[in-house]
Amino acid sequence: MLRYASIFLLLLLRLTALPQPHDRSNPDVLKRFHDDALNITYFYPSRFVAVPPPPSTAFATGAPQCVRTTLFANSVTQIDTSSFALSTVDDTCSGFLRSGIQLGPFVREAILHQLKRYGKPSITQEPTRYNIDGRPAAIILASVPTPETAGKVARTIYAVKACALGSIPVKARKNDSKPVGPLSQVLCFDFTTQNSDLLNLMFSFIVQFDNDPLTPMFPAGIVRRR
Repeated sequence: MLRYASIFLLLLLRLTALPQPHDRSNPDVLKRFHDDALNITYFYPSRFVAVPPPPSTAFATGAPQCVRTTLFANSVTQIDTSSFALSTVDDTCSGFLRSGIQLGPFVREAILHQLKRYGKPSITQEPTRYNIDGRPAAIILASVPTPETAGKVARTIYAVKACALGSIPVKARKNDSKPVGPLSQVLCFDFTTQNSDLLNLMFSFIVQFDNDPLTPMFPAGIVRRR
């Protein structure tokens, strides 16, 4: 039974992720975006509309040459605003890439840096390790209350940041946990929303590396809701 359930789930992911005609009545029909440089295909809910990325999507102002934002998209309604960014950290500056390869410490420092312009952020889930199609990854959750200003009510911004190695690390021995060989990219996903219920949208994102099978960007249960 478990074998047939796994096959059914994979088939469902493939059918759901296929490009579909735009349907205004269903904001969660998936769109397709292909990163030609890395030969990676992403699928995301069609409620998001691609727009030029703001400067704030960079991981650190001191190393913009290391970061390439491949896609930035917004979803704006009368009651909330959500956005996500897909970015790549490359080896243009090796020190910053080495920091990114650490994954856990990197996502923690980066999300706090990105949110502090809104107020005083707090971590709601410390970095959690997992794998995406064999690639080590880490995810972190944080939030920041925004102060009330003229014409704007106080809101809370909820944020998710996940980064993964751009390639499957080669190990010297089967039991060696340290990767060897060059790793030239770290792939990152940033998601922010003003509605904590919309954090579940992240489970709609699917990725395909080269011609590998379609893979959920986040496994079920990776986010611990309070």
